[in-house]
Amino acid sequence: MRYDKAIIIAYERVDVMAVKKSSIRVAVVGFGFMGRMHYGVWKRMKGAKVVALCDKDRTQFETTIKGGNLAGADESLDFGDALICDDFDQMLADVKPDVVDITLPTPLHPVLAIKALEQGISVLCEKPMALTSAACDQMIKAAKKAPNGAQLMIAQCLRFWPAFQFLKTLIDSGKYGKPLAASFRRYSTMPGWGKGKSWFADESRSGGVALDLHIHDADLVQFLFGLPTAVTSRATYHEDGHMQYISTLYDVGNITVTAEGSWCMAPTFGFEANYIVTFEKAVVVLDGKREKPLAIYPVKGDVIVPKLKPEEGYYYEIQWFLDKLRGKKVPCLTTPEASRNSVALIEAEKQSAKSGKTVKVRGK
Repeated sequence: MRYDKAIIIAYERVDVMAVKKSSIRVAVVGFGFMGRMHYGVWKRMKGAKVVALCDKDRTQFETTIKGGNLAGADESLDFGDALICDDFDQMLADVKPDVVDITLPTPLHPVLAIKALEQGISVLCEKPMALTSAACDQMIKAAKKAPNGAQLMIAQCLRFWPAFQFLKTLIDSGKYGKPLAASFRRYSTMPGWGKGKSWFADESRSGGVALDLHIHDADLVQFLFGLPTAVTSRATYHEDGHMQYISTLYDVGNITVTAEGSWCMAPTFGFEANYIVTFEKAVVVLDGKREKPLAIYPVKGDVIVPKLKPEEGYYYEIQWFLDKLRGKKVPCLTTPEASRNSVALIEAEKQSAKSGKTVKVRGK
């Protein structure tokens, strides 16, 4: 079994009170772009220590990696005293981690997460949670039965990104009245970083543009407005059958909400993500190509440029999970059930795009 592009984070197994007082030992499984991103964040966390790095391809530890749509992946080849290994099961036995951080290809998420949870090891797992909502249900079942109070978190990072948390605050507070319309867009060339043919191109492994890229905004719609009751989607397909582009209208009540995702942008285009949300008394825009990337355009008064927290979402999601594990009170920003429902959203969108009909969402 190949562990491409992933990290696991491991802790020494101790009782709950000891965890609160000592550093949680972390192991990163897989060492591709996202694994390195998480590794770099965990190294900065007070109260956590990276003690193991696991990747089936040991050459991942010998070279830096280029790619990804964000800077920040750790490029250092100095791993301190962390155990470097290529076997997941052996790592669990040798290190006895408290937590694993899984950033492997999506098909591996359920089997490895469940294996860890059954041993009382908490799991932080990259998005998407799994290829199907049924597989997500298996992960949730394992988490509910896990010994030692082990917990499961899916890293839907936009819920922790300052620009999106700011938008959530505006919607919940009603500061500018009710939201009337919202549009979210995410454009990219197909991911191609790493060695050899990208696993993202295999829709049976990645879920394609809808499940791997567009799920960010589908999850965000759920976070901001609640789980949609139905979706109406349209898509463009490559000649080989894989989806290249998807656009969806979400039924969330008396507000028009759309989102679109694309993997068919020209190589020179790069990556772009933005939103426009119209309220009764203002329009809020996030667009990295504007002079003011995030700005509020009120009906009355001057343009407002909000001041946001300085870190990226990866930092805040890992900090939130660490605080939760250490028994600190944290806001309810995500649950495994919400991440499962985002996969169900994508299932409904794919069905709608194929059938040309509106499809109801089967949430839990």
